[in-house]
Amino acid sequence: MASALLIHQISVILSIIGFFVRGIGHIFDKGWVTKKPAKILPHIIDTALLVSAIILLVIGPWSISEGWVQAKILGLVLYIFLGLMAFRFAKNRLQKAIYWLLALIVIFYLVAVAKTHLAIPFA
Repeated sequence: MASALLIHQISVILSIIGFFVRGIGHIFDKGWVTKKPAKILPHIIDTALLVSAIILLVIGPWSISEGWVQAKILGLVLYIFLGLMAFRFAKNRLQKAIYWLLALIVIFYLVAVAKTHLAIPFA
């Protein structure tokens, strides 16, 4: 379980850094965001993140019936939606920036939930 948790934590860090950098690239229309590495690497990292999360749910002491786990799943869906809006569907720089910032807020909420094991970690 320790190795799955370490893989998950490293994947979280890499995913956040990658999302932050790609967001800046999209907002400022940098050409590198359309290159293969910028398109493929996030999928590899996020696959490791998702697989390690599933492994932790299967072998770890946590259950999908716990409120904080359900909050993370719902937060993940919201994060994916906001990321899609920022990187694919936003029409201008302002929209890209707003969706990107909202997605970053969701990411930090997810990290807080993971650290506290509370669905409302700021209460």
